Amino acid sequence: MKRLFKSLAIMLIAVFLTVCSGCINTRLDMENSATTLETLPTSEVPSTPQTQPSSETPSVFVSPPTTESVKSTIYCISSTMGNYDMLVRAGVAKAGMDVDCNFILQGVSRTDIEGQIQMLENAVAAGADAVIITVVDREAVAGAVSEAYRAGIPIVLAEILANTEDFSAYLMVDSFNAGSAAAAEMLIKLKNTDLLEDDYAEIAVQIGASGSQTILERLEGFKAYWNENAPPQWVVLWDDVRVNDGDIEKATEIGHEFLAKYPNLKALFAPNSGSTIGFAAALKESNRTDVTLIGFDFDKLTEELIRNEEFNVSTLLRHEFELGYESMIIALDLANGGTVVEKIIDMGVFAVDINNIDNPEMQLWIHGSW
Repeated sequence: MKRLFKSLAIMLIAVFLTVCSGCINTRLDMENSATTLETLPTSEVPSTPQTQPSSETPSVFVSPPTTESVKSTIYCISSTMGNYDMLVRAGVAKAGMDVDCNFILQGVSRTDIEGQIQMLENAVAAGADAVIITVVDREAVAGAVSEAYRAGIPIVLAEILANTEDFSAYLMVDSFNAGSAAAAEMLIKLKNTDLLEDDYAEIAVQIGASGSQTILERLEGFKAYWNENAPPQWVVLWDDVRVNDGDIEKATEIGHEFLAKYPNLKALFAPNSGSTIGFAAALKESNRTDVTLIGFDFDKLTEELIRNEEFNVSTLLRHEFELGYESMIIALDLANGGTVVEKIIDMGVFAVDINNIDNPEMQLWIHGSW
């Protein structure tokens, strides 16, 4: 009997040491990591433990601890620089809590290629069940993405396509389709004014850069939809598309010039954020409530004009929160042996105007909070 008790005691001590060793190793792995990690704001992920970032110790956001060892662990490795990145990570975190899986959010600056590659390699070494990644460089990170995929780990690319075919799914926003959606929104807005289809109307366009592939594809999408669906008398001034080079003051000046030059100007189209702000500023400063504005992205000035019922303004936003959310759902399904019907998934865009800006779902998509 004494021998039996002695054996049981030895077994219990061994189990205890094994568990403690695993906890210590996990903690040391996190503390000794050379990569830079980012913690989501508490307003985005309520009631979830977080580590405050510092210049000395990397911070990491992880899902709430669980005693169930069967849950999949999903890594999300993104950039940490912009509102877009924040919204994607917020969507990933919300989905991770909704489906009750283990998840780890990590991020680097958009120039830290080596840091992101190291994070991906660490995730593979840690036995990640799936990885969601927004690559900071299509070419430079492609090799690490391929290696992880070939190691048998499902890889979900979010928004940016790495230059490889070795991935499980790619969630993105098709710029051509986004431009088409903007044209459709403009037609809806104009038809709700007193403008008749037989009236002659001019539509002005300015862009941030002539070399941006995203902007050019949005323009092509807008043009294709407009040519197919707009009344012939509603003419887009394609021969006078202006470029503001990302300068907001210049974009505002261009807006004023259009307003002064074209007496039949009825609408403005801006396929990027800076151009939208410039047009919005010109409309506000001139109090031109008779001119419709369709733009892209979200800022305080655009929001101000949207909320002002005297103006006729819509802006198109990418489904960044939804993109992050669906990335997590797909990654978890793949981790559990599922498959995707379509490898490339267009998340599309949504229009924000005075009629829907305060809808709870719209606020979730815009700000990534719940």
